[in-house]
Amino acid sequence: MGPVTDTPMTDPARAASRLPEEARTALAAPAARIAVTTVTRDGGRRLDAYPVAGGSFVALTPKGDGDAAVGYPLGGVDIEALIAGALGLAEPLADIGYRGELPAAALWALAALADAHRQLELESLLARVPARRLALDADTVYLRALDGASLPDPRWLSGLLTQLMGAGDVTEARLQAGLAALARAGLIAERNGVWSPQPTFALAFAHLEVPLAGARLVIEIAGARSTLVLLRTLAALWLLHSRGEQVLLRSVDGAAARQAIRDAVAAATPQARAPAQRSCPRCGSPAAATDRFCAKCGTALSS
Repeated sequence: MGPVTDTPMTDPARAASRLPEEARTALAAPAARIAVTTVTRDGGRRLDAYPVAGGSFVALTPKGDGDAAVGYPLGGVDIEALIAGALGLAEPLADIGYRGELPAAALWALAALADAHRQLELESLLARVPARRLALDADTVYLRALDGASLPDPRWLSGLLTQLMGAGDVTEARLQAGLAALARAGLIAERNGVWSPQPTFALAFAHLEVPLAGARLVIEIAGARSTLVLLRTLAALWLLHSRGEQVLLRSVDGAAARQAIRDAVAAATPQARAPAQRSCPRCGSPAAATDRFCAKCGTALSS
């Protein structure tokens, strides 16, 4: 997968010759754009979707030769399904109850700290010796931060963030500032030159250590841009909202993640103010207004 970028992958009008008139019109003068990037251990996918009058989308996907293939019509449910499939949102995922706002530098420091601790545990396992206590010096954390920036491996949290958000500004000074911000937020503490999570943050920290997949949605409307990033770890799901130099990080369950995706897609459609279609909160399947249970997975539906 190539470098992370929000730039459209090709000139939309170049791919419009064989499309219906309404789709050609949408590509000639896009009212909005949804850029979707998914990253898994098996690779990644990229899709640019442009809204068409009537609520559908025309989509562009890279072909590998600098051009893009065109798909039409595409529905908002298809965009949701692409992300949900990559993240495994159909699996039971409990909200572990964490919510916090961090400076961007603190997010990268947190990722490097999680990676460094996981590496320490793996080394202890391979050496068949008991794992040492959950504490790491800044030099060890910095080395993991450099690895994440230079080797964007989605099996490590800093590498997955690099795939989704681009490499962070990794310097020792920025790392120290990030660790200090985490300490001020009460998430970690420093003692005798080593850093460790505070007991109140230990559960959330443990759920950040084994990343499986991620997705990013960039919504562009009239020159304004918003970004939503979702991270799937071994047993938890995380939602990140970028707010300038601040990042809102919170754990969510599968239903909340699907709703966030749905809201983002709806914001880029001409029918953004129309009532949302009723659907199952667990698997996302459409449901009639009179249905009491999901026809696909049997989940009870709210009235």
